[in-house]
Amino acid sequence: MRKCNVITTCLPEVPGDTTPEHNMARAVTLLDSFASLKPDLVILPEVFQKISVNIPMDDAKLTEDCRVILGEKARMLNSYIVVGLHEHINGKKCNVAWLLDRQGNLAGRYIKYRPTDYEMDEEKGKSVWAGSDIPVFETDFGKLGILICFDIDWPHLWTEIGNSGAEIVAWISAYEGGYPLNAFAAVNMYYVVSSVREFQSKIIDITGKELETSSRWANWAYKQIGLDKTMFHIDSQIPKIIKIQGALGNKINLETYDEEGRFTIESNDPDWPIARIIKEFDLETFEAYHKRVEVLNDKKRMPTGT
Repeated sequence: MRKCNVITTCLPEVPGDTTPEHNMARAVTLLDSFASLKPDLVILPEVFQKISVNIPMDDAKLTEDCRVILGEKARMLNSYIVVGLHEHINGKKCNVAWLLDRQGNLAGRYIKYRPTDYEMDEEKGKSVWAGSDIPVFETDFGKLGILICFDIDWPHLWTEIGNSGAEIVAWISAYEGGYPLNAFAAVNMYYVVSSVREFQSKIIDITGKELETSSRWANWAYKQIGLDKTMFHIDSQIPKIIKIQGALGNKINLETYDEEGRFTIESNDPDWPIARIIKEFDLETFEAYHKRVEVLNDKKRMPTGT
């Protein structure tokens, strides 16, 4: 039974100009208020220090500020923090997301795989370089993937990160993203947590359902999520649903999805981990069922061109 306390934030654009220091102060105010929630993961938006800033900035100083100030906040909260910034790597400017661990150390870095043409337009003074890898990071609560903004428009990146084992994908962005985030969560059956410069940062379930959303009045969203929550298909398993609910009661969260022909189970009892539930009630997971059917399909497939 693995539970993870997730907090995501939004830091909207402000009227007129502001400063990186003001944006850092906004972030720190939020982080300082989260201690009682005991977060395992907190997420801040894409290049958050530069929101509504229209003055020259020293990227080296901003990077150092992130390392020192947010490293201390990660230690204070005993939490991982995902944060977006511009970082110069081997002399090249990159749009990156850092993963800071519970001790405030840099545990991982993701370089935006699909920067926009505007970010790379050297004639307009932009010179961002694109990343080469789609890593998945091991944490003490599970496997975390990270994508950034324009990456949303390449579905294969979301598939790849799921195939690499991601259980949560943090998507940090300048805009809200909308329905594709729900679709990617549902299709890949992982949690998606967005953190944006607008008002709607979201925590999205493995079914694509929005669990929590930030707003213009509360610049954060919080939810404890179950990383062992498992998807099942209803084929050959409908009679088991009532038996499981009757036997385990509130030791589990069991939800059925009529239109999709699916159901999910999440354990609330350490004596009943999902592996035991599957064994005791002879369940077949959605993934295992589909892999088994694929083998059967291939054995009885008609020749090409028939």
